[in-house]
Amino acid sequence: MQHIFPYEYLEPLEIPDRNIIGVFEAGHVKPGANPEEIVTKALRNPIGAQRLLEIASDTKRALILCDDNTRYTPAHLVIPHIIDELNHGGMSNDRIQILVASGTHRLMTEEELIAKLGASIVENFTVEQHHHDTREELVPVDIKHGGVEFLINRRLKEADLIIGVGNIVPHCIKGFSGGSNIILPGVSGGDAVGAMHWLNLDQFGEDIIGIRDNIVRALIDKTATAAGLNYIVNTIVNNDMEIINVVAGDPIEAHRKGTEIASRVFSVTIPRRADIVIFDAYKNDLDFWQTTKGLLPAYVCMKQDAVVIDIADCPEGICHNIPEVEQYGFKDQDEIMKLHNKGILHPIVTHFLIYCYRVVTERGRCMIVSNGITKESAEHTGLLYAKTPQEALAQALEMKGSDASIIVLRHAGNICPVIQDKSL
Repeated sequence: MQHIFPYEYLEPLEIPDRNIIGVFEAGHVKPGANPEEIVTKALRNPIGAQRLLEIASDTKRALILCDDNTRYTPAHLVIPHIIDELNHGGMSNDRIQILVASGTHRLMTEEELIAKLGASIVENFTVEQHHHDTREELVPVDIKHGGVEFLINRRLKEADLIIGVGNIVPHCIKGFSGGSNIILPGVSGGDAVGAMHWLNLDQFGEDIIGIRDNIVRALIDKTATAAGLNYIVNTIVNNDMEIINVVAGDPIEAHRKGTEIASRVFSVTIPRRADIVIFDAYKNDLDFWQTTKGLLPAYVCMKQDAVVIDIADCPEGICHNIPEVEQYGFKDQDEIMKLHNKGILHPIVTHFLIYCYRVVTERGRCMIVSNGITKESAEHTGLLYAKTPQEALAQALEMKGSDASIIVLRHAGNICPVIQDKSL
């Protein structure tokens, strides 16, 4: 069979028919209405909360939190309708502020902000970006975990209505994205983000992806409640980035409803695990760090000692804002922990390196095919490397044998795999 990747510059991949278990994809549901109708319907029918226009009448200052360009959320199609609701409730634009909840990511450029939010929002509203590592920008939130005092962006304390805008999709660390994630990690200090990631190591892989209520989510929701998150507006988008549904209202109740919808859209039944798993990380491929949104679904589909092939652009390399990932790599968990215990690695970095170690060293091997990562960078980090998907498959078949079983995951970052026969 021939498989075509979503990257136009890649040649189709020829896969022997006798080897293939299947090509799996989720998120191909088409919208039932236009984006404006879907968004406004959700805002007029909030879950577990009043309409924003009713809340606005008693509000002095509103803060709209929005995720950054590493997330799918089509904020430019959502935020104008939120502002319209607030305006109809009597709130003027000068009392509305927007904060990009960038977590520990790099700041967005002006061009990226316009693409994310829309030119009219950037031009007519105060738009700021979260700085996770600037102490004077952070204040305590009365949450401690693992000896860490949680800090959040000070602007949350200056608003009496906090609205989170995000997108819901199965997630490898929190079960699902969206909801209270806009607070943790979105506008939290780096130590709090590290503590959250560290907790994920206790509930990992298929024990968390696609599961709404888990130990990480409990901490996230607790932090968001303490931080004062009042309201969310979350999209569910398909693989073409079209809005297929929106939930609005109470941060926990609306998010729970959204995850039920997302689970139906993104869950895929996989007959059995494979010797070779090929996936593309399209739209989750700013760097290798982001491609791990597709790597965990692939991990769930891997037999022990399998080879996973990661097809991704990665224009910003291994990890665009954390050079320690490439510097130290994930070849040896004991060495990673030694660096962590010496204080050389931040918990966020340690978590990521152990996460990758479990997937690409302990469970099997990972081979990268990427325009943005060199052979030297890949191998230094702990990855195998191939120039093309066909070369990667040839290497994998040489490693696993000519009769190796193969699974292909298309748009893997959107897939919640459900393994039918776990005995194989």
